[in-house]
Amino acid sequence: MVSSDKKQIHRDYRRYLIPTVVSMIAHSIYCLADVFFVAWGVGSDGLAALNIALPIFTFYSCFSLMVGVGTATTISVCKGVGDDYSANQTLTMAYLLLLSVGAVAAVVGSIWLDNIAQMLGAPEELVPLVHDYLVVINATAFMYILSSASAVIIRCDENPKLVMVATTIGNITNIVLDFVFVILCKWSVFGAGLATAIGPCVTVAILSVHFLKKQNTVRFVKKFFHFSLFGRIFKNGIGTSIMEVSSGIVILFINKALLKVSGPDSVAIFSIISNIAYVGKGVFNGIAQAAQPIISRSYGSKNYRAIHIVNRHALLITAVFSLGIYGVICLFPSTIITTFVSHEPAIVVAGTTAILLYFLSFPFTGLNTVIMYYFQSMERPRSTMMISILRGVALVYLFLQILPVFWGENGVWLSLFGAEFITFGIFFPLHLRFGKKQQQAAEESYSQTLLEPS
Repeated sequence: MVSSDKKQIHRDYRRYLIPTVVSMIAHSIYCLADVFFVAWGVGSDGLAALNIALPIFTFYSCFSLMVGVGTATTISVCKGVGDDYSANQTLTMAYLLLLSVGAVAAVVGSIWLDNIAQMLGAPEELVPLVHDYLVVINATAFMYILSSASAVIIRCDENPKLVMVATTIGNITNIVLDFVFVILCKWSVFGAGLATAIGPCVTVAILSVHFLKKQNTVRFVKKFFHFSLFGRIFKNGIGTSIMEVSSGIVILFINKALLKVSGPDSVAIFSIISNIAYVGKGVFNGIAQAAQPIISRSYGSKNYRAIHIVNRHALLITAVFSLGIYGVICLFPSTIITTFVSHEPAIVVAGTTAILLYFLSFPFTGLNTVIMYYFQSMERPRSTMMISILRGVALVYLFLQILPVFWGENGVWLSLFGAEFITFGIFFPLHLRFGKKQQQAAEESYSQTLLEPS
């Protein structure tokens, strides 16, 4: 009986896992496509412009994932306790919020674009390139925001396959258009930005099928506003939001540190490395987000045993994947860098060392991501906020002040490892202790179930 239950929980997790990971990889790959085609068609100045612009995506993702994950968690917990109408209210409030803020972001991002480029740290000679890349992306900001949030919400509404199809087609569209606009039409970074803006529009169009064909189990309602539910959206999504915005802040910190100790070439190297890492982090997010609907529903229904099984499975998959990726990087570091900048030998040499040092953090990045989502899925915002702040801002900034003094550029690359390692050392024992309490509650609950008369 116990074995049968465990197998069913694993099957439920895999039903979300594969489509979610594929979706996250597809969502991440467009960044690699931009980097590859801009490196090919524009060169290192184009790469530097892309990396300077990357925090804009981070801030859009910050809001969309806060609302998306917060909504998905709230809906799942509500459905776990059998409160379907509260789930419907949550969905309606979320989409009105996404559309409103997305429209404001599009207007503000378009009017003050050059000021934003300078605020991001673009040198005077790179401001025109940053402007050209972001001009269309900012104008369609609401579609990017809607795309990211809808993917999380619709996946939670038991339709992970549609999300996989939508994100995959949207990003294939982006990759094809990158080649057409940047290489064939020679539109430089403007072409890359245009392709990146069109991708989310395609994704949103496909995702809308979920509601148009009434495949949804949660629905839009007229009487939607509920102050407590509105607050829960933010409370349950704040950890992911801080994680996203902190990754943008980290990019700013590292860019400035590299410009101080090395120069523009090191920023170009970081552009390559950070975009490769973005794909890997997408897999980590996929593994963690696949567990979220099951953990949240199980938390609502007090099925603690399912929570323990799913979380342990997610941690194991993350550990195996992250170690495997670092093994591949150790075997082929120069080959990976050469794929993007084969015509610039100095960058290849420096990039080979950089990628080995930077990716030392990868196993801890993955495990910290799963642990954060574990707490977040059970509406534990304090733990998720502390994990996100420590690994995303506080410790990275601290190590960037210390390590480059002793090791120069190598110290910059190692700063992320220091932050992730310390965060893991603090929160993994807390996670184990909390999980032990959950497991004890699960065993007691399961024993009581066996004692109940059939």
